[in-house]
Amino acid sequence: MIMRKIALLILGLIAFSMQSTSQEIQASDNARFSLLSCTSGQDLYSIFGHTAIRYEDTIGGVKVDWVYNYGTFEFAPDFYLKFARGKLDYRLSKSEFGYFQQEYIISGRGIYEQELQLSSNDKRTLLRALEDNYKPENRYYRYDFFYDNCASRVRDILVKASSKQVDFTYTYGRPYTFRQAIQNYLDNMPWSDFGIDLALGIPCDRVMEKGQACFLPDSLMNEMNFATYGDGGFVSRSQEMLPKDFEPSANGLITPMTVFGLFLALQLAWGMIRIRKGQSIVITDRVLLLLTGLIGLMVFSLWFLTDHTTTKWNMNLLWANPLHLYLAFTGLKRKWMINYMKILSVILVILIVGWFFIPQRLHLATLPMIIGLLFITLRQLRPAFFGGKKHA
Repeated sequence: MIMRKIALLILGLIAFSMQSTSQEIQASDNARFSLLSCTSGQDLYSIFGHTAIRYEDTIGGVKVDWVYNYGTFEFAPDFYLKFARGKLDYRLSKSEFGYFQQEYIISGRGIYEQELQLSSNDKRTLLRALEDNYKPENRYYRYDFFYDNCASRVRDILVKASSKQVDFTYTYGRPYTFRQAIQNYLDNMPWSDFGIDLALGIPCDRVMEKGQACFLPDSLMNEMNFATYGDGGFVSRSQEMLPKDFEPSANGLITPMTVFGLFLALQLAWGMIRIRKGQSIVITDRVLLLLTGLIGLMVFSLWFLTDHTTTKWNMNLLWANPLHLYLAFTGLKRKWMINYMKILSVILVILIVGWFFIPQRLHLATLPMIIGLLFITLRQLRPAFFGGKKHA
């Protein structure tokens, strides 16, 4: 019993000593802070790159080289489910630079470095802020891809720690939306691109304001090159400290546009054949209704049942309706169903005609499905036009 108390006392003293040491850390005048920008990886969560802060100094005669990383998370089996629900927590971690670099060497990803041109007082302020964020009660935060992620957190803490005025002066050649900003990273991941476009609503098509593009590590690095810190520049020019070996490449020829385009051709051909034999709805119609119903259920869930802000006001719900799950297993002959088909046909025509004018940019691969749904509605409402018999 006595030994146990002694052991607990020793552990308590060690914990107190470590806490006190952490509180006494102070950046010297020779401290060096830099921004680390990492290139894309092969997984969806790493395709947009990464940002961290590097701190080099000598403390008590000991050389330190630490990385403060706001992009740490636990990759559990429910990672993507939590991400989809908007309930994914990230945290600030602190590690030796060598360990941080080794991870990127193994994955073949590159690292660029920009030294921050901070005053001695601002270096001390920044270190205190980082250490305060690193406390167990402060290190976790609710991740938001566009507004609160590893890059935006770095931008915000740098601005907050700076006693001088910080301005992001870089201007893009034309207005960019959030959706357009992430598109370049998704060109080689067609199915991920398709899924993301289905999930994100009108807020994603909002034009980014000054500095908002910094949610992307590449954009933050670029904007930091032009950012001002008082009367001077905020960082030194970017230097490649670790060349990249991995280059994202396209994942084959089986793209959403190919799959849904071929399915539309099959649906049109089979539907025209069967309607002339008196069959108003065919298996391909039911498959499309089932698929669009499932998509609609996903869109509805992301809009109303998650904490995300950018998945709300999603116009994909106009053509992908959860009600289609029920219609996929019925004969479509009830009066309310016919009335629904009339309303749906008008909506589908508006979407097709106003493709470039609606406030949300829909993925091009949804167009074959929209046309396929219109084909179903017109066959139900005007079967004679296709050589079929008018339904009772």
